[in-house]
Amino acid sequence: MERDSPAGLRAGWRYLMFFSRARRAEPREVPGEAPTTDYSTRPLTGLGSPRIALTMKLPRRRYLIALVLVSAAVWPVLAGLDWLYREPENYSLIEDGLYMGGLTQQPPPGTRAVLNLCELEDSYQCDYYRWAPIPDRAPAPKLEWLERQIAYVGTHRNAGQTTYVHCAQGVSRSGMVITAYMMKKHSWTRDEAIAKIRAKRPVLRPNPAFMELLSEWEKQLAK
Repeated sequence: MERDSPAGLRAGWRYLMFFSRARRAEPREVPGEAPTTDYSTRPLTGLGSPRIALTMKLPRRRYLIALVLVSAAVWPVLAGLDWLYREPENYSLIEDGLYMGGLTQQPPPGTRAVLNLCELEDSYQCDYYRWAPIPDRAPAPKLEWLERQIAYVGTHRNAGQTTYVHCAQGVSRSGMVITAYMMKKHSWTRDEAIAKIRAKRPVLRPNPAFMELLSEWEKQLAK
């Protein structure tokens, strides 16, 4: 499945769904009935002491304030954990205006077009966005699929737009598409393209199925 969509619409839809669910979850007051207040009664017992019942009033406003304070305290910790598992700049400049990499917090500076090959969408905000998910395993996609991604990258690069091609780690899937694009643009063989790209991004390593597809692409270009 491939889908081109503005990133702003995707982000806006997520916010709309979140606040819609939050509003439905709020308690509603029925006209003509007295407003309800949350109470919780909890019997407490102690060693050698009589049973005592304490009634604790917890208005909704105080509960919400407490929830906000707890969230404010926990959020930096969660954000820090997220940064531990995501390299903030896991991308490389392959040539002027063309980046290859993995899933990062933000795309490279100045990015206007993104090609996402991950099986999950990202949240990047840019002018042009294509999601073309493929698994990083055999079988490889069809040659026609590869040609469409090369055309997408070429269209935006010819328009002078900085383009970011990424997968999860920036090793195999994005490496295949970038290699195929460079083969066509510079009339390189598969191995020539891989060697030159590795000079900019040493971790480039398409899986064996993708390497076979690149060999097929090389034969196609030689016709």
